[in-house]
Amino acid sequence: MELSVIALLGVAMDRSEEHARKTAELVTKMDPEYFSALTVTVVPGTPLDKLAKKGRFEVPPVPALLGELRAMVEEARPTNALFRTNHASNYLPLGGRLPRDRERIVGVIDAALAGRIPLRPESTRGL
Repeated sequence: MELSVIALLGVAMDRSEEHARKTAELVTKMDPEYFSALTVTVVPGTPLDKLAKKGRFEVPPVPALLGELRAMVEEARPTNALFRTNHASNYLPLGGRLPRDRERIVGVIDAALAGRIPLRPESTRGL
């Protein structure tokens, strides 16, 4: 049976570092064939929207989301996983294999954080 793991960026709010570390730990233990990430999106009328309106949930700023992604990629140790962040919810489409392409992927995230690589515009992001 092939395993696929999808991580959700931004859901941990102020516990982002812990979320990234624990997700990487699970990815390592599960050793999936596929590992991807989506970015949390607040959809009107959902329970998450209600929490956001009450001030109990806020999507972290983009640099924090990218930092969470970076930590996951840097710390996860699957044997040979196809990695993607090409879903429309993400600010930075990435792809490669972990561990083979880890350095390149982290380098692209770092370049995006430094403003050297453009991010997907908010108007083109979606579910």
